[in-house]
Amino acid sequence: MYHTMIADLLEHPKVMETRYHIHHAVSKHDHLLRSAYYSYHLAPILGADPHICTRAAILHDLDSRLGTLTTHGAIAAKLAAEIGEPASVCHAIISHMYPFGPAPTTREGWVLVVADKIASLSDLTHFVSGLITGRSLATRRSLVASDPFYAAHKARKKARRATLLRRWQRKVA
Repeated sequence: MYHTMIADLLEHPKVMETRYHIHHAVSKHDHLLRSAYYSYHLAPILGADPHICTRAAILHDLDSRLGTLTTHGAIAAKLAAEIGEPASVCHAIISHMYPFGPAPTTREGWVLVVADKIASLSDLTHFVSGLITGRSLATRRSLVASDPFYAAHKARKKARRATLLRRWQRKVA
């Protein structure tokens, strides 16, 4: 049922590209889907709007790498606004990193905070259980290879090591 609330977002290029991004050692797309699932089911329990909660959940970590632990919620909320999401969805997204970011001011914000934390624990559980079969490490290798962020990160790390090595060699010489 919750898939019908987010069907249009699942086809959005920004959401689709998350299939190739790593997040908590699993696919970011999987994390977003888990967050949406938990949001949909938690919303009625906490008296929140399931439609708003589910849409916020599928968007809450888009472009998260452009920010920090405390600011990436605002970045995802801005992106959500740019693609036409209402203010209520954007408001819920901004505070999803509480207590590291701002406190939620709506029930939908609280639902997303809880759903994101449950989804993160579930991500870890999936990863650890996959260690036994080797599936987790294979998935991680595949995601690291397909994730443009990690390619750039690896290049920066290599350049930093080369610079440090040159500095050390000059000091020794």
